[in-house]
Amino acid sequence: MRIASFSLLFVFALNFTVCAEDKIQVLKNAGIESPSTMMDTWINKKTDQAFADWKKRYDTLKTPEEIAQYQKQVREQFVSHIGGFPERTPLNAKVVDIVPRDGYRVEKILFESQPQHYVTGLAFVPNSPKFQAPYPAILVVCGHSDNGKAYAGYQAGAALAALHGMIALVIDPICQGERYEHLNDDGSISVKSTTTGHTLFGLGAILLGQNTARNEIWDGMRAIDYLQERDDVNPNLIGCMGNSGGGTQTAYLMALEDRIKAASPSCYVTTLEHVLKEIGPQDAEQIIFGQLDWGMEHSDFLIMRAPTPILMCTATQDFFSIEGAWKSYRNAKRIYGRLGFPERVSLTEADLKHGWNKPLRESAVQWMSRW
Repeated sequence: MRIASFSLLFVFALNFTVCAEDKIQVLKNAGIESPSTMMDTWINKKTDQAFADWKKRYDTLKTPEEIAQYQKQVREQFVSHIGGFPERTPLNAKVVDIVPRDGYRVEKILFESQPQHYVTGLAFVPNSPKFQAPYPAILVVCGHSDNGKAYAGYQAGAALAALHGMIALVIDPICQGERYEHLNDDGSISVKSTTTGHTLFGLGAILLGQNTARNEIWDGMRAIDYLQERDDVNPNLIGCMGNSGGGTQTAYLMALEDRIKAASPSCYVTTLEHVLKEIGPQDAEQIIFGQLDWGMEHSDFLIMRAPTPILMCTATQDFFSIEGAWKSYRNAKRIYGRLGFPERVSLTEADLKHGWNKPLRESAVQWMSRW
């Protein structure tokens, strides 16, 4: 402790006496790590121990009873650490316009996930004699696109689902599409970056003991409420899929929402170890306070809902580590196997960069058609 205290005092003293380049050399000459290296060393030691603790805990999950208890405990911690959820209030849902398409129609949807907190969405509804209502339905959650639900890839995935007999509802996340949160007095957008918007939103949430993820998850849960209220939806056949930030939302929703009967997170699930070492901090909704300390890894998003059918969509050249994705998949596969349903978790890999590319969209829709 004395050595550590002396080292820190030495570092602080340097701030007043030498330039940045000289500080590093003086520290090296004294055999002391630089402040950034000292912090990295301390954090890496803590996280390495946390990863080891998670692995040790994971290895104890042998029986269905032990797995069920683990699922319950992690889910409760997850909800607690994002600040819980608000009460359900009337959705006041309405269809504000309908756009006809070949084989389906697009309904422009508006509902309130909380009082006067409006969610904008597009419902892609089958319009073919090959399929009859009530239809299965899929919630499509968006990644970090400025235009949200209007992003071509998300609309392509939703249209593909509709052409295969499923209603697909694409909703705008906060700070995207028609839901920008930071505005000037004249109503113009003051913060156009979706990631910056989420992070600014997250700063206020932290002060309330919450997380940006809470709002995105709740919007998704209320979107499922809306789907189940529709006469043309089979309320017992609801799926969820999304890419990148939408992969994050899919992972969260499938972990916490029992009404989701099949899911496909794309270009997100890897391991926290790979995230920390290769990417670093992410958006506010992707950083759950104390997540590693209280024991939730990326694998847990899949494990929490085992044996619900889940397809991981991955990209070989993604900045979300493909090695980490396969590691989480193997962790989940073992749990699914111990529950007697190894076929209900799968992984598809496209040798492409980050994005909900055509092979991944098609794989996701095939998975939804199957389950």
